[in-house]
Amino acid sequence: MKKIVALILISFLINGCISIRPFKRSTFEVREGYLSIKNINENIEKQMPIVEKVGKNGVKIVSTTLFASKNPHYLIAEVEFIFTSYEIPEGLPAIARFNTSLRYDTASQEFSLNQLKLSKIRYLKEDLLEYLLPQQQKFIPETLKRKLSSLILYKSKKSLRTIKKIDVKEGQIKVTF
Repeated sequence: MKKIVALILISFLINGCISIRPFKRSTFEVREGYLSIKNINENIEKQMPIVEKVGKNGVKIVSTTLFASKNPHYLIAEVEFIFTSYEIPEGLPAIARFNTSLRYDTASQEFSLNQLKLSKIRYLKEDLLEYLLPQQQKFIPETLKRKLSSLILYKSKKSLRTIKKIDVKEGQIKVTF
């Protein structure tokens, strides 16, 4: 009888060890998802205006809008801003366009702009361009890049992995993790 009880206990122990899977993940893991460009633009609008002032030079970002790019793996960020300085106290309005991608911060669970590349800046008051110094011409894009990369596009409720790629189609951004 003792042998039978011992065999039963050993079989339960062996079955228990076999059914335990310590290396298998039991949680649901997100591999891809969709973000709406419309919702992202609404989130950006809530964070406007953004002002950066260094000495007498200042950049005030009035609005930022994301669009789909011709390349499906990138977005276009169009930024309306006003540059002010000692020489231009009334302000020089301009529009800048950046090619950009998305970044996901796993610690804060926030999406933001990444790999910002300036494609062009169009100044709306060309008669004031003569007062724009070379240092200020460097200051403007650097400030815009820094401020745009700090924008929170979307905050995820779930913890995700880093982004492998994005595909932009019809107002939606397909994000692959």
